[in-house]
Amino acid sequence: MTISNILEHWASIYKPLSHKPESERLEDQSFFRIRYIDLENIFSRNANIVHSPCLLYSIITTGEFRDANKMEVSHQVWFLAKVKDTPQTLGRYDGRKMEQTAESLMDHCKDLVSWFIQVKRTGKCPHTGRSFADDPIINAELQSIDISTISCGLIGDIYAGQWLVAGVDWKSMQPLFKWGCGGNDKYITLTKDL
Repeated sequence: MTISNILEHWASIYKPLSHKPESERLEDQSFFRIRYIDLENIFSRNANIVHSPCLLYSIITTGEFRDANKMEVSHQVWFLAKVKDTPQTLGRYDGRKMEQTAESLMDHCKDLVSWFIQVKRTGKCPHTGRSFADDPIINAELQSIDISTISCGLIGDIYAGQWLVAGVDWKSMQPLFKWGCGGNDKYITLTKDL
């Protein structure tokens, strides 16, 4: 289990997204693991039928070594909402609609951050009671989230101005104990012939 599984859990219980991971229909999906927002992905290929709003998680992370024992890893998610033209404004800019959509996207960002903080603090989902603390790997990942680095903001629009985008990013301080080169079974060891 990784942080993306926690995000998918949230997307499935958060009413505005109502993600249905068990469904095979793209119309029921509102959570996607992608490489990066401006690269071709399942969302960009199917933007005309995907649920609005939706949440995209970038599987591409970057990191910086802080010392011999820690690495600071950056994570990014994006909320997207379709800005639909009304019959009266078809083809024209509707500032009120854009403003409402922007406010909704920022509310989604704040809701996710609030939920994340609660799950980090308690180790379980406050709405379903699902425990994430039982899995030591995911619990370590949750505890490594640096709350002070969380930021969010409206990014703009993509896909011919049809979708408005808001992003949330955060950093986590991940221990490098599993990177120790001595005993992690990732190396071929030479055996001496006797």
